[in-house]
Amino acid sequence: MLVASANGIDIYLEWLVSVDTSIEPVSFPQPVITINGMFPGPLINTTTNDFVHMNVFNDLDEPLLITWNGIQQRLNSWQDGVSGTNCPIQPGTNWTYVFQTKDQIGTFTYFPSINYHKVAGGFGPIRVNNRNVIAVPFPKPEAEYDLLIGDWFQSNYKVVRSLVENKMLDVGNMPDVILMNGKGPYGYSMSKSYEVFTVAKGNLHS
Repeated sequence: MLVASANGIDIYLEWLVSVDTSIEPVSFPQPVITINGMFPGPLINTTTNDFVHMNVFNDLDEPLLITWNGIQQRLNSWQDGVSGTNCPIQPGTNWTYVFQTKDQIGTFTYFPSINYHKVAGGFGPIRVNNRNVIAVPFPKPEAEYDLLIGDWFQSNYKVVRSLVENKMLDVGNMPDVILMNGKGPYGYSMSKSYEVFTVAKGNLHS
């Protein structure tokens, strides 16, 4: 839902964060954290000075927090979705984040910030577009693409978390594969699919 105001748009969104065991991006049987059934999660498409009202329902079996990486939280750090400033969303409950994309443009990401949930997904793209009254120093792109690159382990996130907490696995341990937009590497035998972008020579893409 969009509601117009003098200074920006109020954007109202509802998310259901849950686990899907059928996705298997690289044929490893493990839980994948989805948002509204999507992995990666849906795009948050905003414009400078918009207000985002994000109602997050936690359908996981443990507490959840989502952080809005790169979004400047001005005098509202409790909306940033990190431990210490924001109470986790308990299983079976919801919380509405409210934040403004104030005086900034660009591409950013969101992701779960506790309990190693990011290892299993729950991440996605944020776009903050410029307002028409704010010029940008380059031509309008021919097309825009979101590229999300993330680590992926053969073991599910609860196993990885337990190994790290019990000092049986280094925090800096190499992942088994790297995903691009939730898809496996090109040429990897266990990848169900791989990411492809089609671009035209001489055109600007972002």
